[in-house]
Amino acid sequence: MSKQRSSRTAGSESRPWYTEGLRFECQPDCGACCTNHDDYAYVYLNSGEPERLAELLGLSVEAFQDRYTEVVDRHIVLKMDYPDCPFLSGSRCSVYPARPGQCRSFPFWEENLVDLDSWERVHKFCPGIDRGPLLSLPTIDEHRKSRKE
Repeated sequence: MSKQRSSRTAGSESRPWYTEGLRFECQPDCGACCTNHDDYAYVYLNSGEPERLAELLGLSVEAFQDRYTEVVDRHIVLKMDYPDCPFLSGSRCSVYPARPGQCRSFPFWEENLVDLDSWERVHKFCPGIDRGPLLSLPTIDEHRKSRKE
């Protein structure tokens, strides 16, 4: 892989190392990102996500939160009492249509895009990296934003 670690524009504005884009395509029946890795111990829920997940599961918001969430440092997160996400069924996400923004945006998280080394660390467990279509910088930015929405 021959990617630059960083580049500069004419106005000396810093541009990310992945300015030329990145290849990524989620692989069917993978589930590798849903397994509790030391680096990714929490799935944070944004506003509206507990309600969407509860509706998909046919639960009241209160029942969903009691069963599946906890508060960590004033953030609502999924309970990860198990080695995997509670919604990982085999190697598939059982709540895929309502999955949290953090899940929708993977692997395009800030910590994974710091530099090429960070991206390659994720590649060790994510077989979708360096596969599929070349995603443009604006597309990558859209994925990154979905983590916070």
